[in-house]
Formats: sequence, C-alpha cells, structure tokens
Amino acid sequence: MASRAKRILVIGRRADILERSVAALNQQGHSAVGTVSESPDTEFHAGDFDLITLGGGVDAATRERLHARFKEQNKDVMVLDVYAPIAGQQIARALRRSSVDGELGSAFSVTEGDEAFVARATIERACTLRLDIYSYPGSALEPEVARVVYTSVTPGTHEFELAKELARGGFMAVLTLNGEEHHLHRLEPHPR
Repeated sequence: MASRAKRILVIGRRADILERSVAALNQQGHSAVGTVSESPDTEFHAGDFDLITLGGGVDAATRERLHARFKEQNKDVMVLDVYAPIAGQQIARALRRSSVDGELGSAFSVTEGDEAFVARATIERACTLRLDIYSYPGSALEPEVARVVYTSVTPGTHEFELAKELARGGFMAVLTLNGEEHHLHRLEPHPR
C-alpha cells in the first residue's frame, strides 16, 4: 500500500459497484469519493485528487474528454482507466508508482479484420502476457472470462487473433503483463 493516504475520485456508471469500490478504498485508509455524474469534471477539480479512476462503463468519448480535462486542471494527477473485476489491483499498482504509464507494455488495441479480430500489444521488456476477454452473457451480473493466450513474450509488437464471436460477445479485453500491469480495451457497451 502507499506510504500515505491518497485522495481518490472514482468515476463510474453503476452506483452499486461504485459504492463498494469507494468503501474498499476508504477502508484501506485513503480518502475516496465516487460519482456517477455525466459531468464529473465540472463538479470536481483534479487539483483536489492524487488519483482519478474512470470505470469500464464510461464510454470512449467521455473517457477521452475526462482524461484531457482533468490533465488541464492538474497535470500531475494520475487518471487511470479501470475495470471493476480488476480495479483493486489496478489502483494498488498505480498508487505504488509515480506514473500510470506502463513500464512493460506501451500500447494495446483490438481491431476487426476480415477473418478475425486482432489484439495488438507493444511490449517494452520481456514478461509474461495474459489476454482475457470478459463478457456478460444473457443478463449476468458477474463476468465470464475466456483466456485467449498466456505466454512469455519478448520486446516488440505481438499480435493475437480473437474469434469474431468471442470479440463481438465480449465487453472488455484485458491484457495482463507479469500478473500485475493491466491494459484495457473496451469491446462493446455493457448490457444493462
């Protein structure tokens, strides 16, 4: 855990998940507040926080706007994209570091090709790589996790094919490096 309590703003779309996340952070000795607001950048100022998290339910356009706006307000604030099933691990790692920029991986994306989707990752240092697809079949509240690959990789760009059915039915692609550094790519809107 961090050597001193951190001020954390947790932004999400589901009040139940947000409430649990904020409570867990406060139990760890941090000063966390949460919001499901559509405009948290007008209600809160990044200068009041050490870390701002954006949950997986926040759409891409809003996420981009919030990253830019919070960095305008406070260039030193950490703004971290998180995903509820692994958010605790993501936040703990961010609080141990002075920057949230990945040290093992610098880029992760998923694009649709003719035959399959392709996950592409740029690796900076040799590490173990795990790629999982999280989905919510039917009206499930808890995700199902499909392992795509688990392997050792060397520096460079690596590509992995994803079956179209898996990618189209998935919600979040999660790339995990050395079991602790997470990179996210949202595949589709979460079912309500």
